[in-house]
Amino acid sequence: MHSRETSFRRLRLRRIKAVLAGGLVFGIGSAATMAAWTDTESATGSFTAGRFAIELSVDKSWSNSREMTFNAGGMFPGKVVHAPVFVRTSADTTMKGRISVAGGGVSGTPNALAQSLSYKAVTKSFATAAEAMAAACDDSAFTSGADYVFGSASSSRPLQTGATGSTQQSLQAAAGSVQLYCFRVELASSAPNSAQGQSATHTWTFTAESTAS
Repeated sequence: MHSRETSFRRLRLRRIKAVLAGGLVFGIGSAATMAAWTDTESATGSFTAGRFAIELSVDKSWSNSREMTFNAGGMFPGKVVHAPVFVRTSADTTMKGRISVAGGGVSGTPNALAQSLSYKAVTKSFATAAEAMAAACDDSAFTSGADYVFGSASSSRPLQTGATGSTQQSLQAAAGSVQLYCFRVELASSAPNSAQGQSATHTWTFTAESTAS
């Protein structure tokens, strides 16, 4: 019984975080009676739900898609490619949020190419989109002191399997900050000849949750 009550409280808390923000106004009500005279006043509560949405950019234009699919052509053994992804709240968002990233793994049965690909990703927060989009997304971003979402300075994750990012990032309301995610994908130098001409698709999903502060 206790665990059910706890679960209910947690569920209710999440809903409050996602829904309640904005104006809340209470009046004071009273009722008084003296002899034949009666005076009645009422109180009114006004509730306004806040807005929360995120936008993604992979080409310096923003959309409200919550998924980014990374495709790289012309891969060969030892080749490394980089791709930046930018995330922010929409301009009409009224509350802050936390964002997490999850990789869904390679679509379908992993072929020789998928089995030979690996990736890592780092992230950094910027005050404006201009600053974020001017930042480097290349091997220089993958230092030992960088904030790694997937992998580390010395290791990568296999592209063929799913994974959840190791950290969450904060977003300001009303497009007040931009989170840059820089992905690095590499085809192993030991990739077999059978990988030639093959293709693989991996989708990373960005999920945001509003926060009270």
